[in-house]
Parts: sequence; structure tokens; C-alpha cells
Amino acid sequence: MKHLFSFLLIAICALGANAQTLTADDSLITIRGRVIDTLTTVGFYNMMVVNKTAGKGIFGDYRGTFEITVKKSDLVAVSVVGYQTVSLSYKEVAYKPVYDVTIYLKMLSYTSDVVEITPLKTLEELQEERANIAKREVPTVTVANAFESPITALYVAFSKREKTKRFVADMEYEDQQNDIVREILRVYVHNEIIDLSEDEFEEFVNFLNLNTEFLMTASDYELITYIKDKFEHFQRIKEGY
Repeated sequence: MKHLFSFLLIAICALGANAQTLTADDSLITIRGRVIDTLTTVGFYNMMVVNKTAGKGIFGDYRGTFEITVKKSDLVAVSVVGYQTVSLSYKEVAYKPVYDVTIYLKMLSYTSDVVEITPLKTLEELQEERANIAKREVPTVTVANAFESPITALYVAFSKREKTKRFVADMEYEDQQNDIVREILRVYVHNEIIDLSEDEFEEFVNFLNLNTEFLMTASDYELITYIKDKFEHFQRIKEGY
């Protein structure tokens, strides 16, 4: 009888330990959310749900729904371009495997002097611009025109005017890519994916040195992950590590 009582006592302690483990801050929870505009019914095509603690995120559904699995102690932010960002934390509440939440978003409002504001582009618009990056065509020397018209071929290859045309085309091509990268970074900063100051934009664009093919073909998730990793490297260098 004494042994049976000891066994039951050990079993009860073990169950208590397991329950404590389940409610610990490192337990996994699932957040299922629905986002609603406070004034009108809209589609949320650019909604991001970011685990700010882990530095990772997902895209929500255009209908305004999302589902993300995180640690109970993690801080989660829900962001839509043009709206106030909402943070979610379940660290101090009782443990449940699933939390359902409805979020009412308010549009951002500004009171200031009249200024010219460039609106943020959506991820869809930026993805289309990335896919359509193209260099202006400039005549180049080929085997055919070298044989058929050697004077023209020599002119294209060596004249200062043609070299200048090629140089200008290359510069336009690079500017086109950098403009798109700047727009992407503006969206990431707005959504708190990276904390890049306005003064650091040009320096970071040059530091990224994005491969053109990758910029044109990468998915939004691949691009976010790559740029976020490069930004952390950029920060370490700036801080002297």
C-alpha cells in the first residue's frame, strides 16, 4: 500500500511538471486572426504578420485572415500599409494551444504642413516592376555586322559616342534597379521588418548589390529573408563587430 501511494504521488508530480511545461513561455501556440477595417470593407492584399521576437513573418490572406504558430512569449505585429500596426502578446495570459482574435485596424492620419508624399507601393506592384526590369537596347558588335559592315562595326566598338550610349544605358539600368530596391526597403521599414534610417538608404542599397536575376525572379519571402539577413550583416559592420 505504501509503495502504491508513492507511485501515485510520483505520477501526480509528473503530471504537474508536464502541465507547467505546457504553460511555459517557450510553448508553441497558434494565433488565428481576422483583420477588419473600422470604416469600410476592403481587401488586405498587403497584410503582413511578423514575429518580431524571432524576426520572421508571413503574408495574410487578402480576405483579412491569417494563422501563425509562435512561442507563447513572442511578440507578434500585424501590419497593413496605410494602417496602424497592431501588436499581439500572449505572454501574460493563461495558456491555450489556439487563440482566436479579431483586429480592428484604423487608417493612419497625419496632421502637418502640406508636403509632397510618395505613397508606398504594394508588394504586387513591386513584384511586377521587378519582373519587368529591362535595359535599353544599344547597338553592339556582332560577327555578322563585323563581316557585312566592318566600318560600322568599328564605329560601334570604338567611337566615343557609342561608348557613351552604352555607358548611359548601363547607368539607366542600374538606376532602374536601385529605384525598385529603394521602394522595397521603404515598405520593409514601414512594416518594421528592418530598422533602416533615411540617411542609411543609399549606403545600404550599395551594400546589398542585388543580383539582377535574383531581384527579378525571387519570391517576396525569399527577398525579405535575403534583405533581412544582409541588413543584420550591415548593422554588425556599422557597429564595428
